[in-house]
Amino acid sequence: MSIADVHVRAERFQSRIRSRNLIEYVAAAFVIGVFGWMTVIVPEPSVQAGAVLIILGALYVCWQLHKLGRAASRSEMNAAASSWADFHRNELTRQRDALRSVWRWYLAPFLPGVLVFLGAVAFTTATHTPLPERLGLFFGGVGLTAVLFVAIALLNAVAARRLDAELAALDKARE
Repeated sequence: MSIADVHVRAERFQSRIRSRNLIEYVAAAFVIGVFGWMTVIVPEPSVQAGAVLIILGALYVCWQLHKLGRAASRSEMNAAASSWADFHRNELTRQRDALRSVWRWYLAPFLPGVLVFLGAVAFTTATHTPLPERLGLFFGGVGLTAVLFVAIALLNAVAARRLDAELAALDKARE
C-alpha cells in the first residue's frame, strides 16, 4: 500500500464518517421532533416524562457522537500530510473504539426514556385496558426495543471488526 493509497483511503474513510454522522444527526433531529411533539399533544405527564427522557438521550448521543465519532477536520487532515499512515491509523483506531463502546454511549442513554415511555403508554389510567393486554404492550415494546438494540450492537461490532482488518492491513503495509 503506497502513501498515495493510504491518502485515498483516509480521505474516503473521513467522507464515510461525515456521511454516517449526518445521517445520525438527522435521525436524532427526527426523534427530538417526534417526541417533542408528543410532549405537547399527549396530556399524560408520565408519557411526557418518557418523551423528555428520550429527547435527552438523543441529545446526549449527538454530543457523544461528536466527541467520539466525529470526522477529522480539514485542518487535522492537512496537518497529517506528513504522515498519512499514522493519521489514518489513529482515525481507524478512534472510530473502532467508538463502535466497540456503542452500548455505553449510544444505546444506554435511551433506556430510561424508552422504559418510562413504554410503561407510561401501557399503564396509563386514561384507558381501561385489562392488565394482561397492558403487560403485553409493555413487554412487547421492551422486546422490540431489545431486538433493535441487539441489532444495532451487532452491526457496530461487525463494523469494528472491519476496522480491525483495515488496521491490520495498514500495519502489514507499513512493515
